[in-house]
Amino acid sequence: MSCCGKKDFDSSSFDHCLCDVVKAVKHIQDAGTDDYCDDCPTSCFTKPLGGLGNPTAFNTRVINLLTKDGTPFKVFKPDCTKSGTSTYSFTCFRVEKIIGDCCVMLRAVFKDPSAPPNTNPWKATGLCVTVDIRCFCGIICVDDVFVDLCPYD
Repeated sequence: MSCCGKKDFDSSSFDHCLCDVVKAVKHIQDAGTDDYCDDCPTSCFTKPLGGLGNPTAFNTRVINLLTKDGTPFKVFKPDCTKSGTSTYSFTCFRVEKIIGDCCVMLRAVFKDPSAPPNTNPWKATGLCVTVDIRCFCGIICVDDVFVDLCPYD
């Protein structure tokens, strides 16, 4: 399988840099806060959690993953009815779990456009997907937010 134009993978950290980034995001989410700040305000490595946003409580660093052609990775909410059509797609995710070196369970999250002003617009879904992070070519850290993980839409 070829990911990002690579025919195979070796153990150098450059080849698995997205694995390292996603692990760092998960670590930052789990750790809460500390005093370190990075010079790049939108860096995925910015600490503490909250360094990318303005709310007062955070539990999620929202990410987008980019495919080989630069388009956002999308997950469609399955429709198991007879028609079998998907009506919702999601491109924003929360890192839920690191599995092995480069497999990651992601939870789809979204910003609710109908959320009242001065309220938290981020919502969790019950839609989780496990991916091999090596098959992506880029990551964008969107924002640090609070996501109510239960109940979800």
